[in-house]
Amino acid sequence: MTSKPTNQKAEVSSALLDVPAFALSRLGRLAHATVHDAFAGGGLSSRTYFVLRCLHEDGQMSQRELADRVSMDRSDLVKLLDQLENVGHLRRGPDPRDRRRHLLSITPRGVTIVEQGRRLLDQANEEVFASLNPNERATLHHLVRRALHALA
Repeated sequence: MTSKPTNQKAEVSSALLDVPAFALSRLGRLAHATVHDAFAGGGLSSRTYFVLRCLHEDGQMSQRELADRVSMDRSDLVKLLDQLENVGHLRRGPDPRDRRRHLLSITPRGVTIVEQGRRLLDQANEEVFASLNPNERATLHHLVRRALHALA
């Protein structure tokens, strides 16, 4: 089981927890910490996993598209992509439709990282949502996605 940072365990005002956006934000921070700890314990970074998973699931894309899909600052993403390319987890290649752009694609080594990361993420999700049964988890996920879609 992963440990939460001590500041995350502090007592929270029940009046604030009655505010859905506050409660969801608090859950998001705790979930983020749990996922971060799970990946760190597995020798990975969650950012690496999410970038590689996006390329694995969605296929080849430009850096700009990837930055938008993973909600990452483009300059931070470029640094991460350089690292991932150097260790052989992704490739940059020319875009046949636009010579000024490069397309990113995942390598077989990157796919291995995605498979390893998926197990770590499953463990973290299990910890975060341990108090919910499978139907409640599915309902929560559906409602969060619906709310996110409405804001996008």
